[in-house]
Amino acid sequence: MTKIFTIGDSISQGFMSGSAANTRLSYSTLLAEALGETNYRYYRWDERYKTKIDLERIFRALERKFGSNIRGLEWLNAFSVINGVLDQAEDYYERGEGMPGLPVGSPFDSIGFHNVAVEGMDVGDAFMVTPQSCLDAIAKGDASGDGYLHAVGNPFSRNAYRILNPLGDKGMAEFGNFTAVDWLKRCAKEEGVENLFLWLGANNALGTVLSLSIQQTPNDPDRVLKASREERSKWNLWHPNDFKAEYTALLDKVVDAMQENKEADWKVFVGTVPLVTIAPIAKGMGEKRVITDPSRPGKKALYYEFYSYFPLSDSAAKDCGKYLPFRDALFIDKTIVEFNRIITTLVAKKNKDLGREHFHIVDIGRDLTDMAWKRNFGEPSYPLPEALQFIYPPIDTKYYDTSPEGDIASGGIFSLDGVHPTAIGQGIIAEEFLKAVKEARPEENVKSLDWQKIIASDSLRAKPITLMRELYEHDKLVKFICSVGDIINLKD
Repeated sequence: MTKIFTIGDSISQGFMSGSAANTRLSYSTLLAEALGETNYRYYRWDERYKTKIDLERIFRALERKFGSNIRGLEWLNAFSVINGVLDQAEDYYERGEGMPGLPVGSPFDSIGFHNVAVEGMDVGDAFMVTPQSCLDAIAKGDASGDGYLHAVGNPFSRNAYRILNPLGDKGMAEFGNFTAVDWLKRCAKEEGVENLFLWLGANNALGTVLSLSIQQTPNDPDRVLKASREERSKWNLWHPNDFKAEYTALLDKVVDAMQENKEADWKVFVGTVPLVTIAPIAKGMGEKRVITDPSRPGKKALYYEFYSYFPLSDSAAKDCGKYLPFRDALFIDKTIVEFNRIITTLVAKKNKDLGREHFHIVDIGRDLTDMAWKRNFGEPSYPLPEALQFIYPPIDTKYYDTSPEGDIASGGIFSLDGVHPTAIGQGIIAEEFLKAVKEARPEENVKSLDWQKIIASDSLRAKPITLMRELYEHDKLVKFICSVGDIINLKD
């Protein structure tokens, strides 16, 4: 019997700082430790190679070469350093040992993982994407070879292929058409699953702040449910009716997967979707707008005239055309509020139909809203875990910043990409899921999180990066930042 199985996206997979996977630090791995699961199986990533841009590796490489100040013409060499880091990953995954078809080299190859989360996975991907569909997408992708400042091609498909078929070519006959939900069904039948942690939906909206544009689904559930991933990848915001259809299908398939579960008293802990304006990748600029919070009636929230990538100035954002107007940012947040209403309603209905409370909402979206610094006028109401309440420097949801001397000036919850949590942020998420487990299973022997270990594992805090101010202030970086949305885009 396994105490924990995880289906989710990049956060559940442990991506940090530009999608650099650290699954060993993810909330799901912390949950396994707290629940006493000693055989929690997840893909052990090679720390040297990531399927997407690894901002922490890039910044540390720049720091080693130039220190905390990159002067004048040194920026020409700086971009060569950045390209060198990207090339290593590109060579590994497109031409080296990370190519599709080769086994992942894990001792769990033949029985699969308990964590089948994949960065970029949206609700429908959990029951649509298979290793075969990944191979098809990779074959259709750009095969032009190495390019300057290019990340790995088709990162979602390369990642999903490895997670859904760890055996490579040898596993295609058996697992070639396996989805994440199929792995849940197999594990429930063969091992038994006590707790499923299901957190999807962010990628049905998050692409809007990565591309700083809205490409909405057509409000046609039948079309959306039948669409290829190639077509789906062109959408970055699901119409609520399309989202409801996908989430309904997901919950139906999860219940079906649990029908032959060896564990009769199974639980599903369902995370809600965070608002996009909380992630510091989308920095508010221009005139401030104080309005009624769409997610918390009766409370006020701070919005801005427009939103753009965190390092850009107001003028630079407008010059390169990379920004979301207030109208669009508010529309996206209101759509996510509706997503969460749909999730809560569908979960309640599913429990009623089953005649038993198998599903439990974990309102991570609300928690992050309460945690947000600017949105709450510098007075977030979220009560941090006791171990973090008097940690110094204090942590907040602002973008990570340091002085040239290495003093941390802000941040601590989000990593360098302004989207994914740090190790400490992952711990906070784990704490919220644990609260739900304790409430649903009062008899469960749940250990407290090892916060001393979590804090020590947070590399941005343990060894601050000293060139952050340089990266913000240097005009030559603007061009690179203007393309960062394309580089870390969550779709293929």
